[in-house]
Amino acid sequence: MARSTRTILADTLAGQRLGFDDAVALLSSPELASIGHAADTVTRRLHPEPWRTYNIDRNINYTNVCTAVCDFCAFYRPPKHAEGYVLERAELYAKIEETVALGGDQILMQGGLHPTLTLEWYEELLRDLKERFPQVNIHGFSPPEIYHFTKVSKRPLKEVLERLAAAGLGSLPGGGGEILVDRVRAAMTRGKVMTDDWLEVHRVWHQLGGRSTATMMYGHIETLAERVEHLERLRQLQDETGGFTAFICWSFQPDNTEMDHIPPPVLLNTSAPRRWPGCISITFRASNRAG
Repeated sequence: MARSTRTILADTLAGQRLGFDDAVALLSSPELASIGHAADTVTRRLHPEPWRTYNIDRNINYTNVCTAVCDFCAFYRPPKHAEGYVLERAELYAKIEETVALGGDQILMQGGLHPTLTLEWYEELLRDLKERFPQVNIHGFSPPEIYHFTKVSKRPLKEVLERLAAAGLGSLPGGGGEILVDRVRAAMTRGKVMTDDWLEVHRVWHQLGGRSTATMMYGHIETLAERVEHLERLRQLQDETGGFTAFICWSFQPDNTEMDHIPPPVLLNTSAPRRWPGCISITFRASNRAG
């Protein structure tokens, strides 16, 4: 028998770690005010200081050329498509200069799985950016991209990450996570990294001393239980490495995609439970290093 929202929240506020079934129950609960109050209470307990931090950055997509096919993506173009691009250095520099002028200190740099760009090309890109903008953290290359680099270069994951770090990569984003359940991933993507390998990219990066962020795109074909499974897989890796600095979730945007028949998702139930240490402790128990 499912436990009541009140009982689950009382146990969580008392310090009990949230279990799988209880997390599913909370995601389906209509008691959003109580859930939000509990999340705020735990947040203030962990961080009683009267301030929060943020950074100013800019998302830069260096290429939209991608060998993967994702039904939810309106951005990618297949190889040799007339609308495919790779940003020239001058345009990339201009975007970063604009960011720095506005007080920015980080760029989020991601792109498609380009079939011909080599690992050496990415190393040169990173060195050029760090030489020109040494004060800017490069938060770059999602796990699907990193995994793709290993296939193009035919080099092991650890070596690829070590080389990128030596060239100037500061931290890894959590892009391409979507829902970390292989049933969901197989149903809406082709040619893209699956759950275990997505997590392995972060694991090895953390083992090398790096920090990264985690994400979730919800509100499409996943079940509530699969959202919780996603959170649980992230929590397990955070328990193991402590390397995540933030968790970011966003709702699926169906316009101009092959999945535009799916209605907009409910927003609040997903964003509140992610803040509890009993559910996933990424945001509040990680290092202060850039992420």
